[in-house]
Amino acid sequence: MSRTFRYIQYDDVLKSFVELRDTVLKQRPVIIARHGDYTLYLKNLGDDCLGLTIENTERHKVIQSRSYEVSKTTPQLVARGVRHACQKMSELSDKDVNRRRLQIWKWYIMEWQTENFGNKKEFMEKELSWKDDDNGGDGEMMDMESYLHGDYLNLGNTISLIEKYLANDEHHREQFKKFAIADIMEMTSEDTRDKSLAEAESRCIEEGMKKHTYRFTVSVEATDKESARAALLSYLAGDERIKVQK
Repeated sequence: MSRTFRYIQYDDVLKSFVELRDTVLKQRPVIIARHGDYTLYLKNLGDDCLGLTIENTERHKVIQSRSYEVSKTTPQLVARGVRHACQKMSELSDKDVNRRRLQIWKWYIMEWQTENFGNKKEFMEKELSWKDDDNGGDGEMMDMESYLHGDYLNLGNTISLIEKYLANDEHHREQFKKFAIADIMEMTSEDTRDKSLAEAESRCIEEGMKKHTYRFTVSVEATDKESARAALLSYLAGDERIKVQK
């Protein structure tokens, strides 16, 4: 899922409005935060009025608006309104992602059904049945989740599928391609990160506590260099961890 990018901190929105209302905000809105296709704007509505507006920038559509009378509000009230707006953007964006991802998965299911028409009944029975003692050892047929996840994350396969099913719809074809690239890149980066963390943890367990080499400067009183080395070796004798450079 995409995450929220904040350009103005929640508690600073009212302060920023006061600082910008006679300059930048007279010319254009200022972006407070982004999440997916949604943008939260700070606007000067005139007559001492601050505006918060959520817009879907992909569809050029206003989703939600609210206003505050600056002289009668507080930074805390505005900050709370901004937090609620960001939460709303997050919910809407996640809903859009799930809808688009599900649509692509439906196309994958249609492709699978076309290629596996003969054993479709067996596949559906397997998916719909429930066994308490099922240990997952039956590898003859891959479950739907693994099939979709594996094929969906292959960017080349997914782009080809989009081009096939939206061949006559250029607008939505480009939208879905743009979405799939961003979504798959985000999902694979999360998978890679999680895999790297798991592998690092596994190596630590296998190797145990890693040993390091430390160097110290030691002063020894002696009449010459050889006598000093002999005195130091005599003092450290018997400890295999300590090695003296000769």
